[in-house]
Amino acid sequence: MAENNVDIAVLNSVYRNARTGSQSITDLLPVADDSAFISDLETQKREYDNIGGEAAARIVNLGGHPEPVGEMKKLGMKMGVAMNTMMNDETEHLAELMIKGSNMGIIQMTKVVNGHQNASPEALGLAQKLITFEHDNIQRFKAYLK
Repeated sequence: MAENNVDIAVLNSVYRNARTGSQSITDLLPVADDSAFISDLETQKREYDNIGGEAAARIVNLGGHPEPVGEMKKLGMKMGVAMNTMMNDETEHLAELMIKGSNMGIIQMTKVVNGHQNASPEALGLAQKLITFEHDNIQRFKAYLK
């Protein structure tokens, strides 16, 4: 049972990080106007949703409950996007915001992986999948920097 608790903790971190990424994109999409950038955001959102869904399913299979992103955090993200795009909604700036968000996700998930080495390979593998995805996102959005 102790391993289940560790796995659930890791998977909940994956779930919350993926949901946070997805929500950030939902908040950012109405501001974006570059069709290629929008397409990249939508592709990224789908993968966040897939990873989050996989984490949620594994949590339930282990007898746990996915922990949602708190309402205050969601509101803070929405306000952060609004403030960061109020004066500058250029695609380059939006790409920079996405890169910063992915970097934060990498840091958070790396701490989770490093702090939970006793989790199952499956749970750690999904966490690593999210880290790799975040690295890929950074590379994708670098193309929009000028």
